[in-house]
Amino acid sequence: MTTAGGLVFTGNPKGEFVAFDDETGEQLWSFQTGSGIVGQPITWEQDGEQYVTVISGWGGAVPLWGGEVAKKVSYLNQGGTLWTFRLPKQLAALD
Repeated sequence: MTTAGGLVFTGNPKGEFVAFDDETGEQLWSFQTGSGIVGQPITWEQDGEQYVTVISGWGGAVPLWGGEVAKKVSYLNQGGTLWTFRLPKQLAALD
């Protein structure tokens, strides 16, 4: 997900939620959520503040899949957490 303020957010199956500069590709920030990020983050605004929210968690279905995928992620916490972060004013792009 990209923001008008020049940030790119992504997550990975190991639970890392990361922000990059959209021009340089430099990693600016990361946070370990404790479980895989398999969904898309969103950004939203409230009371003049910009936020980014992401869901962390594989859910309960992965072990039921069986096979190679289940074996590769069996050590990961299945999770189920909603994380929300407020962007610093200098990086927020609000009208």
